[in-house]
Amino acid sequence: MQQKFHPGGPEYFDDQGRDYAVVAGVELVNVLRKLGVELEGIGVSAPCDRCSSVGCVLDLGPDEPAQALKMAATINDYVEESTRLREPVSPLPRRKRKQRAKKLNATL
Repeated sequence: MQQKFHPGGPEYFDDQGRDYAVVAGVELVNVLRKLGVELEGIGVSAPCDRCSSVGCVLDLGPDEPAQALKMAATINDYVEESTRLREPVSPLPRRKRKQRAKKLNATL
């Protein structure tokens, strides 16, 4: 029995898993750059034989532990600042508000 011939096109060579990993890597690099963290040597590769992952994986580069700690500290500083800015500001006691209002009026 002869199989029916189905011609291939450019999609035959597309690797959607790799393309997805590249898009994810670009997003990660850009958001980390906004925080002042630079990943050197980030790349995309096929998973190794021992990986349970089905698709491509992001290699985060050859960073040494000291570099990783520095990056983590930078990110943590931004997280702490962001958390601090989201916390509600407690209102000043009535006495302090009056004192502040007097100071402001005195400068006018």
